[in-house]
Amino acid sequence: MAAIDKLTKLKALKALAEKIQSDYATKAELPTKVSDLTNDSNYQTDTQVADAISAAVAGALIPGGSILFANLPALAKANNNHIYNIEDAFTTTADFLEGAGVDYPAGTNVAIINTGTSSSPVYKYDTYTGTFDFSSFATKVSGGATGNFAALDANGNLTDSGHSHSDYLTQHQDISGKADKDTDAVENNFAKFDANGNPVDSGKNASSFSKVEVATEGSGAIEVDGTSKTIVEIATDAEVTAMLTEVFGE
Repeated sequence: MAAIDKLTKLKALKALAEKIQSDYATKAELPTKVSDLTNDSNYQTDTQVADAISAAVAGALIPGGSILFANLPALAKANNNHIYNIEDAFTTTADFLEGAGVDYPAGTNVAIINTGTSSSPVYKYDTYTGTFDFSSFATKVSGGATGNFAALDANGNLTDSGHSHSDYLTQHQDISGKADKDTDAVENNFAKFDANGNPVDSGKNASSFSKVEVATEGSGAIEVDGTSKTIVEIATDAEVTAMLTEVFGE
């Protein structure tokens, strides 16, 4: 049934109309230009977005290729944000961000960065390694049986549980909580539960209950076992029009 055909109270419809009149702006009251609005969420202009992108790109690292440690370029503005792959093992000097005396293997990346300000730059070498800490990861099972479930040891590492799917089907299956079927049930009868939670025949079907249907669509009445009963009074179109006129005027 379409929403326009559903029943409603005239009182509720009047309250809705009054809320629309008091809470919502008319078309003439709505702003038509962005300049009419307050930018309280700080939305960015095209110029601001472009400036932000330029600033981000300016700070991005620029690949400088692979070189020997002895050939690292000087700490200078012209080399700022350049990053190099060092082909040999090396030990850091005082010019590095972490200080002198740290050993790194061949293949370590070194970038030149400004640790000061744009007006008072302080350039340093900064290392980027491929070393990762895997101590928080679980270790794999050594010698686990195919098809067995995994378990965890006291350290959170994986172990073989010693059990497979078949173990639970044969040893641990419990069906005590399952309901029994009613072998004397009559087809189409409704079910009910006995004291043990098993379904049994209720002895009743659809014909055991009163038949309720709409007496005449749109009349506000229903028909119970062939007898019409009015259950709601429906506002006429004229009454609805009169209410809307009262709220919004002609």
